Amino acid sequence: MDWELLARFFRLQRLLRQEVEARLGPLGLSGLEAWLLKVLSQRPYPSEAARAMGLPPPTVSHMVRRLERAGFLAREVDPEDLRLTPKGTRALRRAEALMAEAFARRASRLQEGERAELLRLFAKLEEDAE
Repeated sequence: MDWELLARFFRLQRLLRQEVEARLGPLGLSGLEAWLLKVLSQRPYPSEAARAMGLPPPTVSHMVRRLERAGFLAREVDPEDLRLTPKGTRALRRAEALMAEAFARRASRLQEGERAELLRLFAKLEEDAE
């Protein structure tokens, strides 16, 4: 039962990622990079972003350098403080819209009470995660 739940969760995540990744390509972003932009918009320090995403700091550093070269991020006075550029902000808004559309199509199959229950269950599974 646990393996089936986990497998279904991973399949849903993969399906959403595949659908969105195809549409993020023209923006010059991967799904993981779009997620990093979202995290950095709230936590502008790479080490905090790595912790929040559960990724190794070197992976985040590599992604940050690529996003800087592509013009999505700029460093502020503190070299560890990253800010989204206007291009990064536009890309993040588009990525959020694409993910919301993809998820909404799937979530529309659930009734309102089922969606509320799913949120409650995910919150319960995430308890003590940080």
